[in-house]
Amino acid sequence: MSKRIIVIGGGIAGLSTGCYCAMNDFDVQILEMHNIPGGLCTAWKKKGYTFDLCIHWLVGSSPRSSLHRVWEELGLIQGRQFRNYDYFSRAIDKEGNEFVAYANPDRLEEEMLRLAPEDSGLIRSFTGDLRTLSKHEVPFESPSLLGLLRMLPVYRLFPKYSLSVREFAGKIRNPVLRNLFTAALQWHEMSLIFLMMTLAWMSTGAASYPIGGSLPLAKSIEERFLGLGGKISYRKKVSEIIVENDRAVGVRLADGTEQRADIVVSAADGHSTIFEWLDGKYIDDEIRGYYGKLPVFPPLVFVALGVAADFTKEPTMTSFPLKNPIRIGKGEHERIALRNHTIDPTLAPAGKTVLSLMIPTDYDYWEEIGHDREKYDAEKAHVEEAVVNAVAERYPDIRSKIEAVDVATPLTFMRYTGNWCGSYEGWQFTRDTMRLKMKPTLPSLSNFYMAGQWLAPGGGLPGAALSARRTVKLLCKNEKIRFKTNTP
Repeated sequence: MSKRIIVIGGGIAGLSTGCYCAMNDFDVQILEMHNIPGGLCTAWKKKGYTFDLCIHWLVGSSPRSSLHRVWEELGLIQGRQFRNYDYFSRAIDKEGNEFVAYANPDRLEEEMLRLAPEDSGLIRSFTGDLRTLSKHEVPFESPSLLGLLRMLPVYRLFPKYSLSVREFAGKIRNPVLRNLFTAALQWHEMSLIFLMMTLAWMSTGAASYPIGGSLPLAKSIEERFLGLGGKISYRKKVSEIIVENDRAVGVRLADGTEQRADIVVSAADGHSTIFEWLDGKYIDDEIRGYYGKLPVFPPLVFVALGVAADFTKEPTMTSFPLKNPIRIGKGEHERIALRNHTIDPTLAPAGKTVLSLMIPTDYDYWEEIGHDREKYDAEKAHVEEAVVNAVAERYPDIRSKIEAVDVATPLTFMRYTGNWCGSYEGWQFTRDTMRLKMKPTLPSLSNFYMAGQWLAPGGGLPGAALSARRTVKLLCKNEKIRFKTNTP
């Protein structure tokens, strides 16, 4: 008789965990607190527009990518249409200078040299290393000895580019390129190697945009899971993981009911899992240090606009300075990055456009005003007005064309996904975290595993799916069965 497994969380990590458990003949049920699958990989409709929170590109979109096989196993990639990117982002400064972070290393080199010929040595070294990354696919599983030798040209780049985007930009002598480089790549404190890999993937078509956006991706994995015989229950919020004699034996839900299982896997928020549902009883100094010291992706205010105008000739991502800085939470922003979603015609009616902005903010401020509904609603109204005014600096006639607006705060993220401090991707990929991989088990607790973005830095769909695959592989090893996968 197969063992019963409860998976907490129906995001990409939870759905993937469920799929791999079902492939290995476990009786598995996913418990999800929302009423739809996907977690942070989600979208919603408003007045005929689809506002997509998550997907910018899907690493593994090309059959040449090692990740493509994982997406095939999960039923996500089959029949999917993709569109390639020519560039990561555009950035403009106050003087009107423009820099395009092209995905193609040759075009990027030409663009950087156009602005900063005096930095030719640094530029040619940087773009040369990008070419190296573009020629080698980083494997998702441990490579063979021969594979390891082949990857040495790539692995030597990790220490070289472990420095942050801001630190690398500081080496650029030309002030125009120095400022625009950080503006275009946006994640200033992230290790540059992470963004270099993204550019390399984009240049080879291995990080393309899936038409339809986030929610169809999540629903595809849900369909795969159900087709494998798995079960998923929505509106089931966990309040406690039941432990008896240091063995996880089930969960208690917010409504007071209990569900028992032989094994519990939490693919939900790491902090909630460890410090709330398990009451912090199964930790050590290492785990305590992760949650006390490591940098997380900053919480966001996500603003989406449905606009009755055709933006197909406008850039897909533009970072530009503001004449009038805007206040979001306690922070002031002198520049915003505007995303134009016309790459996906399914998100808006014909001739119309979805625009969106992801603006870093401070969680404490939102938590403080969240207890006062009047203050909270007033602040959301302020954010809406401030963002519309900011976008109007670039597109002056846009106000009369806006048909729908939605504002999601860190508290929105908490309400729908439970993510600690409203963070949207867990640990940041920095010099100090890039080699971090938390164990999917906890000290002294048996029959329990974790999966998801809180086990390794970088987040995103690949991290969630690969974490799930590794966790189930370990689970199978501990249960003394051979881990197996299949493709629909």
